[in-house]
Amino acid sequence: MLKRTLAIRVVCVLLLGASCAYAQKAKTIMGDSWKGLVESSDEATREIKLVNPDKKTETFVGVLEDGYQVKLKDGTSRELKVSELKPGLRVRLFYKSKTQAVAGQRTKVNVVNRVQFLGRDEYTRMRETLKVEPSIPIVDAKSRDLPSTDPFKLYLALEPENLDKGLLKWVEEWNKYESKKHGRVEIVDDMAQADVSLTVIWGKDDSFFHLPAFMGRDGSDPRWVGFGTGYLTIKDDAGLHVLWEGMMGLDMKEPERTAPGLGQLLGKKLKARKK
Repeated sequence: MLKRTLAIRVVCVLLLGASCAYAQKAKTIMGDSWKGLVESSDEATREIKLVNPDKKTETFVGVLEDGYQVKLKDGTSRELKVSELKPGLRVRLFYKSKTQAVAGQRTKVNVVNRVQFLGRDEYTRMRETLKVEPSIPIVDAKSRDLPSTDPFKLYLALEPENLDKGLLKWVEEWNKYESKKHGRVEIVDDMAQADVSLTVIWGKDDSFFHLPAFMGRDGSDPRWVGFGTGYLTIKDDAGLHVLWEGMMGLDMKEPERTAPGLGQLLGKKLKARKK
């Protein structure tokens, strides 16, 4: 168990920096990084200033290295103009602090060697996986219970291949043993018909690296496990209400093996519903 816990911790460190917590500044295997909104950029000096959207007093200033190339969707590359980093753009900058001569004086400069363009917010990939409009508002509803409908209609939007097969098996078991007391579960193909949607993506919405860990427990068969994020949401005229959001380990070869854990989570929330 200790080895498994340590492995999960290593994955979090490599993916998100110093810890699994959301952070503006982080140390990663790719160097130091800073995430925020572009406040200003200067083509002449190649200087970029970021601000923490939650704490406006937290800022970062870096200088983009000369000749920095950005990859395009068609696979080609071209030089990135600093002026393209418009105010309000959400990015993560990777940098190295160096001492350089500036105006005849030795000054510490944060040299930016990579720019990662992030989505609208931390739920961009969730919206894409659900195939909803990019501008739909996100509403925090984590204190809200699942609807007490029977049957409980669930829509699946899953990046990991074959995870749906495992969840279908869980639904069969639930309906066989728990439905009489806690209501049936029905998987639907249209989100508009669903009471709740379950979305699972690889990594985290704005994670910059996806590295699996080789994990096992006691004498069991070790498996390559990747990092993923799950969401339970309800869509209405006010936007997407996020009832639950959590990290999970996903079997890289057979993601469906992760389904029992997700089923256990769903089962606990279904049993907690108010009738």
